[in-house]
Amino acid sequence: MFRVFSCLTAEHDWRLVVLAALVCFVASIVAVSIFHRAIATRGRTRWIWIAIAGAAIGYGIWATHFVAMLAYEPGVTTGYGIVLTASSLAAAMLLTSVGFGVAVVTSGRWRAAAGGVIIGGGIASMHYLGMWALEVPGRVSWSVDLVLLSIVLGMCLGYAALAVALTRQGYRSTLAAAILLTLAIVSHHFTAMGAVQIIPDPALATGTLALSPAFLALAIAGVALSVLGMSLIGVLADRRLATRTARFEEIISQLSIARQQLEGSQNELKEQKLRLDTAINNMVEGLCMFDAEKRLVICNERYARLYRLPPELLRAGTPHRDIIRHRVTSGILEGEASDFAAERQIARLDALPIHAVSSRIDAFADGRLICVTRQPMAGGGWVATHLDVTEQRRSEAKITYMAQHDALTELPNRVLLKARLEPALADTRGGNLHLAVLLLDLDRFKEVNDTLGHPAGDLLLRSVAARLLDCVRETTFVARLGGDEFAIVDYVTNPAADATSLAEAIHGALSEPFDLGDHQVIVGTSIGIALAPRDGADSDTILRSADLALYSAKSGGRGAFRFFEPELDRLLHARRNLERDLRKALARSEFELHYQPFVNLKSGETCGFEALLRWHHPERGLVSPGEFIPVAEETGLILPLGEWVLRTACAEAAKWRSDLKIAINLSPAQFRSKELVSTIVSALAASGIASDRLELEVTETVIMHDSGTVFAALSQLRELGVRIALDDFGTGYSSLSFLQKFPFDKIKIDRSFVSELSSPMEEPHRIARAVVQFATSLGKTSTAEGVETAEQLDILRQEGCVEAQGFHLSPPIRASTIARLADRKAEAGEFAA
Repeated sequence: MFRVFSCLTAEHDWRLVVLAALVCFVASIVAVSIFHRAIATRGRTRWIWIAIAGAAIGYGIWATHFVAMLAYEPGVTTGYGIVLTASSLAAAMLLTSVGFGVAVVTSGRWRAAAGGVIIGGGIASMHYLGMWALEVPGRVSWSVDLVLLSIVLGMCLGYAALAVALTRQGYRSTLAAAILLTLAIVSHHFTAMGAVQIIPDPALATGTLALSPAFLALAIAGVALSVLGMSLIGVLADRRLATRTARFEEIISQLSIARQQLEGSQNELKEQKLRLDTAINNMVEGLCMFDAEKRLVICNERYARLYRLPPELLRAGTPHRDIIRHRVTSGILEGEASDFAAERQIARLDALPIHAVSSRIDAFADGRLICVTRQPMAGGGWVATHLDVTEQRRSEAKITYMAQHDALTELPNRVLLKARLEPALADTRGGNLHLAVLLLDLDRFKEVNDTLGHPAGDLLLRSVAARLLDCVRETTFVARLGGDEFAIVDYVTNPAADATSLAEAIHGALSEPFDLGDHQVIVGTSIGIALAPRDGADSDTILRSADLALYSAKSGGRGAFRFFEPELDRLLHARRNLERDLRKALARSEFELHYQPFVNLKSGETCGFEALLRWHHPERGLVSPGEFIPVAEETGLILPLGEWVLRTACAEAAKWRSDLKIAINLSPAQFRSKELVSTIVSALAASGIASDRLELEVTETVIMHDSGTVFAALSQLRELGVRIALDDFGTGYSSLSFLQKFPFDKIKIDRSFVSELSSPMEEPHRIARAVVQFATSLGKTSTAEGVETAEQLDILRQEGCVEAQGFHLSPPIRASTIARLADRKAEAGEFAA
C-alpha cells in the first residue's frame, strides 16, 4: 500500500488526476442513469439502453485511464500503440455492457455479484490492455500482489455499485451508485499503477506511430466530457418524456381495464345465463314456473318431454289450464282422456292452496308415478317440480318386502307375523272369533345339515315351506321365524278341534319323505299350539304361550303336538328361577361332591370311586342332579361346573391310596369345548395324581352329537394314559358300533338291566342276563351300576362281572369318610348303608 501511495503522490500530476476523476464521475452518473432506464424497459429497447450504458461507462473508464496516464510521470518519454489503445476501449465497452446485461436480465440473489465481477473484469482488461499499449524506452515490471488487489477492488466495488443501483432508483441511489462505480475505476487504476515499475533502457526506442500522451489525453478528455454530457442530457430528457409517456399509458391502460371489465361483466352474465340454462335443462326433475295470473314463465326440457308438450305450449304466457288440458286429453295421465276429465282435473288443481307447499303423486297411463311438488312464490304464482319416482317406489316396496319376508323360503318373517297378529288378535276380543297360533320345530333337521351339508338343509326348508302352504287354506298365514322354526296363524270356529285337525294335517304332510336330489330324508315336526283370546290377547303373549307349548311337545318326544296350559308358564318360571339360582350357586360354592365306591366282585376290595355332584340349595335343600344338570347343559353353565368337578375330584383323589381310581362323567357340552383336553391335563398336573387313576365316563348320547370330535378328544386323552369308560351300556342302538370304533377300557352296564336280574318275569330276566353276559364276554372291565340286592350281586358274580356299585354295596358318601372305607377289605355286604 505504501507503493501505491508513493506512486500517487510522487509520480502523478494532481491537476490531471482531478480531471480524470471528474471524467470518471460524470461517466458513472451517465451510465447508472442509463442503467436505470434499461431496468424500466422491456424487450429490444432494454438491450439498446444496456449497450448505451456499457458504451458510456466503457468510454469513461478508457478516458479516465488515459487522462490519468497524462498525470503519470515515470521519468522517461512515453507513447501509446494505436491498435492496443483501440482494443482496450473495445474491451471496456463490451465487458461492461455484458455486466449490466447479466445484472438486469437474470434473477436471484447473485445477479448483482455476477454483474459486478464482469464489470470489474472490464475495468481490469481495459487498464492492462492500455498499459500494454504503453511504449517507453525501458523495461516494465509488475508487482503481482498489487495487480491481484487492483482486480479484486474493481470487482468488489463494481458489485456494490450494481447492488445499490438494482435495489433503489432515484437521484440519491444514482449518486451513490455513481460514487461506488467511480471508486471502483479510480481504486483499480491507481492500485494497478502502483504495481508497475519502469526501468529506463536507452537502447529501447518507442514506435514511430505512437500517439503523444499530451495530445491523446486532452483530446480524450474533451471528447469524453462532450459525449458524456450529451448522454446525460439525453437521459434526463428521456426520463421526462418517459414520465409523460407513462402517464399517458396509464390513462390508456385505465380506459382499457374499464373496457375489459365491462366486456368481462357482459361475458360473465352470458356464461351465467348459459350455465343456468344448462343446469335447468339437465335437471332430473321437470321444472316449470307460473306467475300470479297462472301463465307460464319458464320451463325446462325435461318438463316438456315428460308431458310431450308441443312448441306452442312452451311459449312464455301460455295459460296453465291449456297445459293441463293437453295432459288429460292426450292420454298421458291415467284415467279418462276427455274434455270433461280435463275440466275436472283443472278444477281440482285450482282448488289447491296457493300460499302453502303442496305435493301429490300423478299416475301416468304407462305405469309411471310422478311426484309433483308446488312451491308458492312471494309475488304470486308458483314453481313446481315433476319427479319420476317410479323406480324409487318400486325399490321401497322391494326393501319393505325383503324386511318382512324370509329370503330363503319367501315366507313372511317374524316382523310381518307380529304386524299381522295385532289386528287379528283385535278381531278376537269381541268373543265371536278365535285364533289358533301354531309354532313348528322340525325334528332331526340338525342331522340333515350336519351330514348332507347346508345346501341340502336349505332345500329341505324350502320344501317344508311349500308343503305347509299346500296343506292350509289361502287365508292361513304361514311364516318362517328362523332356523327350522315356522309359525301358522288361522281363524278357527271350534278352537280345540280345528287346531287339532290343522296340527294333524301338518304332521302328516311333513312326515312324508323329502326328495333332496341324491338323498331322501324323513323329518317330523313338534308343534306347540296357543289359542286366542284364551292364551293371550297380544302378540308377545300368544307367541310366548305357543313357544311354551312347543317346548313341552319337544320335551315329551319327537312328532308330538301340545296345547298351551297355564301349568307350563309356572314350570317355565320355575326353570328360570332355577337357572338364576344355579348361576349364584357357582359363585357361592354351594356344590359339593359325593363319592360312590365300585367294588371288585372277586376280591371284595374297593377299586375306586365315582364322583357324583350334589347341590345344597340354601332354601330348597338338596336339589336332584336330574333337575339342575339339564338346565346347566342348556345354559352353558355345565362348562365351569364340569371344570370345577374335574379339579375338585382329582384334588380329593390325591389324598387316597395310589391304587384307587376316580371316575368322572362328561357331558356333550364339555366335548364341544376346545379346552376339554387342556382342562383335564391341567387338573391332573395340579393334583399330582397319575393319569391312569382317572376314568372318564361317556354315554352314547355324548358320542352321537359329534362322534368324530368326541373320538378325537378321547384318543388324545387315552394317549395320556386316562382310562375311558362307556356308560349306560345297552340302552342305545349304536353301542356296538361305538365299541368297534374306539377301544374303551371299561363298559358300565346300565342299572335298568341290573334291576331286571331279580325280576320275577322270565323275559326281562333273560334279556338282562344276556346283556350282562355279552358285556363280560368283550374282554374289557365290566362294571354293573345300581346293584341293590344280594340276589343281583350273586348273579353278577356268576356271569363274571368284574366290578359293581350300588346302594347294596354303599350309597354315595362324603369325602371325609372315604379314607376309612378305602382301608376296609370286606365282603360285599359290608358296604351296605
